[in-house]
Amino acid sequence: MARIGREGAIAGLLGAGSVALWYLLIDLMNGRPLITPSLLGEVILLGRGTPGPAVDMTAVAAYTFLHLAVFILIGTVAARLVDLAERQGVFRFALLMLFVVFEVLFYGLVQIGFAATRGLFPLWTVLGANTLAAVVMGGWFYRQHPKLKAAFRSSPLGT
Repeated sequence: MARIGREGAIAGLLGAGSVALWYLLIDLMNGRPLITPSLLGEVILLGRGTPGPAVDMTAVAAYTFLHLAVFILIGTVAARLVDLAERQGVFRFALLMLFVVFEVLFYGLVQIGFAATRGLFPLWTVLGANTLAAVVMGGWFYRQHPKLKAAFRSSPLGT
């Protein structure tokens, strides 16, 4: 189990880092570096119904902590599924389902759960970020698990 925890943490950090970099680049292109974690931190963690126009570094730090924790949790779930998927095909299908949930969960939370962020995150940015994170995390797991490669070659989504 220690290996799964370690792999989950590494995968989670890679995924969180790729999403953070994605949004940092978008924020830089829009001339407002760190505005994304600031807005999310203000609304989700600090309970502000109307986030301010300036970057709030407390909100950035709080959201960064949450972001890392959530990704490490997702990475740990993925690591456990990868471990099981090497031996049982149904868990390769579960990995696909994790990817689908991963794609829609954040977008749904931001759009439905928090009125103050509705419209601030176009679908393409969320799908791009989540796809990037899934590819980075999945690629890392794929390189770490030769048995998983063989299992996907012989029976991609199980039997």
